[in-house]
Amino acid sequence: MTTYRRRATLGLLGTGMALLAGCSGSSDDGNGSDDDTEDESDESAGDADIDGENGDLPAYASILPQSDDPSYFYGAIDGATLDTLLNDEGAAEGNEPTDPLLGNPVIMAVLFGNFGSRASRQAYVNNDQTAADEGVLVDANGVYAVKGQYDRDGLAADLELAGYTAESDAAAYSVYSDADTGEVVGVSEEVFAVTAPNPNDDGFEPVAAVERVLETAVGEREPKHAVDEDFEWLLRASSTDGMALCRYTETEAFDPATLGNEQVSSDSLEFAFGAFEGANGAHQQLSLGDGDATASAVVTYADEASVDRDRLESALGTDADSVTFEQDGSAVAVDAEYSGDLVEE
Repeated sequence: MTTYRRRATLGLLGTGMALLAGCSGSSDDGNGSDDDTEDESDESAGDADIDGENGDLPAYASILPQSDDPSYFYGAIDGATLDTLLNDEGAAEGNEPTDPLLGNPVIMAVLFGNFGSRASRQAYVNNDQTAADEGVLVDANGVYAVKGQYDRDGLAADLELAGYTAESDAAAYSVYSDADTGEVVGVSEEVFAVTAPNPNDDGFEPVAAVERVLETAVGEREPKHAVDEDFEWLLRASSTDGMALCRYTETEAFDPATLGNEQVSSDSLEFAFGAFEGANGAHQQLSLGDGDATASAVVTYADEASVDRDRLESALGTDADSVTFEQDGSAVAVDAEYSGDLVEE
């Protein structure tokens, strides 16, 4: 569970992400609805066909690695959404909603503002060849990876010049580490990955974590979805445009002690996954339009008897103009629409 003082950290949306502008591009396509909506909430039992069989996988699924940990977390932001956040003056002012459908993706964006050290960021900027309307930033279980196009030789040269030491140099990728900070950077022609020691997890091995991402990206290791049918189903059933984040466990339910509150705090930036107690998978998505936003979530349980609709309906979509909940067996889909500036209170 990660907590940050709200006004001290939301400014990272403008500072840290500015260095990722190479993979951000403006978009004229609004992802939200342009129609005025009245306050309404459909909380009926509702049957739905939540399609986890035929839906599309996100392009970045190919870099989400396997791990020995039964718990899994990833987050992602596409280039157009990065651009929207960079130009959102309200975000820099530090306002943020308390609805987890909005708040959790925004908090993830703040964490992305911590992407890399000054030296690794500069190497990234110098050698990023990603088109302005392409690229996606992913957090794969603690490794930040930017999928794009890079000058691998230039990255290697800049990292070595900055004092990084080669940990491995394979045909398709290289991994470097900084002895002073413990930061580890992996580079290929299509992925730039970076992580650092986790003070809250002594078992986290930065070199091994980065190598897993790079090996997966270049096809030397099967990605998570290829070896876990339930994880693949959750990705295919969910919308992944804009900003997305996923919590998943191979066990029957999340550990309640790791979920935190049901609502985002009004004083601090803290993930609020409490609404998903009893579930084993939760995939959220947020798209920003011109003055509006749409959010969705797919929540899965071990079986239909474990579904807790009351908990979901009381916690999700609390700031929305309209919200619907639909159930298909052991899965619940949530869709919400919001008007006004995302970050205005």
